[in-house]
Amino acid sequence: MRVMIYTIIEKRIAECLKPLHAYIYLGLCLHTDFKTNESNVNEETLAAFLKCDRHTVGRAIAEFAKHGLIEIKKEQYGWREKNRYTLKRDNWFGVKKDILDEKDLTREEIGFLLLLKSICWNHKNYTEYYGDRLEDVLVLGKSMIKNYLKTLEDKGYIKRDKKKKRITILRTDLFWATNESEIERIKAIYPEIISDDDYVDENGQYHFVNTHYD
Repeated sequence: MRVMIYTIIEKRIAECLKPLHAYIYLGLCLHTDFKTNESNVNEETLAAFLKCDRHTVGRAIAEFAKHGLIEIKKEQYGWREKNRYTLKRDNWFGVKKDILDEKDLTREEIGFLLLLKSICWNHKNYTEYYGDRLEDVLVLGKSMIKNYLKTLEDKGYIKRDKKKKRITILRTDLFWATNESEIERIKAIYPEIISDDDYVDENGQYHFVNTHYD
């Protein structure tokens, strides 16, 4: 399937994934259909796209399934067996494929930036998890968190405010940041018209399927 230019990431990644696996999860999301939340990308294709070892991708996918981020269904294609993934993305944030083109960042640094974004307030680019509190919400040790934060700050991707005890993501162009999402505004006014079939496309636009008005 074609690679999306934009995707959505489940915010629960912070509580269960390390940076490299968060990076691989982004790759899977970019190969996932917005409407169905399904993907049949194979490990070899995903590994080539992300410039990772296939076995590393395979281990990451097993972790996604273990933590309930995806469901895996095996399907038979002639003599070949292939996985179909269904992603669980109920509480999410938007990210652009362009983040993969950041030559100044390693794969792990991209993954850590995604983890930081996942603990930001909804529709904002800052988090008030600061200092030792980051250890409570990330599956990383103190020294590793400190090293990633320093690196991302030195490279201009984040800013730490000791007074406010806040971390702000400066590269807002890499993410979809809104004050209030379109779907939330509509839900607040017309909660009865939102159905389970509604979806967001690769450009970050909502589509409301089979919507009826009295």
